[in-house]
Amino acid sequence: MFATPNMKANLVGYIIPGDTQEVHVLEVSGDWCFVSFSSVTGISFGYVPLNCFDVAPPATPTPAPTITYAAGTPAWVVNSREGYRLNLREEPSYTARSLGKYYTGAPMILTGLSENGFLQALVAGTLTGWVDERYISVDSLAFVPEMPLVTVRSSTGTILRGGPGTNFERLARIGYGTPVTVLGVRSDGWYHVQVDDQVGYMAETVLSGSLPYGYGMDSDNPASDSHHANTENSFYINTRTSGGVLNLRKSASSTAKSLGKFYTGTPLTILSYTRTGWAYVRIGQTEGYMDADYLTPTQPTQFGDKRIIRNKRANGLNLRGEPSTGGELLTFVPNNSQVIVLGELSDGWCYVSYENLIGYMLDNGLEPIR
Repeated sequence: MFATPNMKANLVGYIIPGDTQEVHVLEVSGDWCFVSFSSVTGISFGYVPLNCFDVAPPATPTPAPTITYAAGTPAWVVNSREGYRLNLREEPSYTARSLGKYYTGAPMILTGLSENGFLQALVAGTLTGWVDERYISVDSLAFVPEMPLVTVRSSTGTILRGGPGTNFERLARIGYGTPVTVLGVRSDGWYHVQVDDQVGYMAETVLSGSLPYGYGMDSDNPASDSHHANTENSFYINTRTSGGVLNLRKSASSTAKSLGKFYTGTPLTILSYTRTGWAYVRIGQTEGYMDADYLTPTQPTQFGDKRIIRNKRANGLNLRGEPSTGGELLTFVPNNSQVIVLGELSDGWCYVSYENLIGYMLDNGLEPIR
């Protein structure tokens, strides 16, 4: 395997004919395949000549009969296996963009439209999209609900919003410790939730537990666009050096502007790959590019950089949901408390883990533990 699509390029790995080494073709361009493969350092990337693979013509699928339901029919998500989730897609196609991944028991109302094995549905009365008809039931007794129950972990409570973003309508203020039922999760860090009889959206950062978009499996087929990461897109930074950091860059180049430096062990979500060995990732509220060679699906034993709060101007520091003094307050952390710094942004903020919360703190007031 070569670093670039050139037979004279540096070698980054080998494929042994007949071996069971797992190789995933991410893109085919001309006479070359851009692939990911397992190596001693984790997941690596490289180029392989197309003629190294036996390519069989794809089988012609037999279209499944489309089920028709009357408009207004109540229905529920019933995934194919425990722990699976179902994509709500923008169009009636397995390659269409996912608007969210929904758990067994998530309620919907069918619109009566069907196409290509998909049914159009209004999920929880708030969001319309297309779902694979095989994983929809109109029988409320045909399944055991698997919608996760989390709680509000922000000490000041949080806002239930009408859409996935702080610019959407405020529906209600939900207090600390309130139980929240998660209907589905989105790739932008927002959950589609229900609190009592109200349905809306909450940010992942203000809720207990972790249900990242890449967690688990999907009932329907994942998007096949070769530029996109597959559904197992929860990764960690692993620089393989003690106290090592990795730059999050504005573009896919080692000379591009750094948006911040993040420590080994920092969790992230891979959104897509480039053909040059970079990954487009999301860490908290920040997106950018990282060298994919230093990202691994296995959590390293190292985890961030321990520091202590010693703010000389106040009795501690605020932990916020965004790197801004106007960001949602998650909690106040008093002086002499220990936190784990996962990353240092270029604008004076740190990405920090404290107890069960992950958010942002100003770096002025954080000192190394001596």
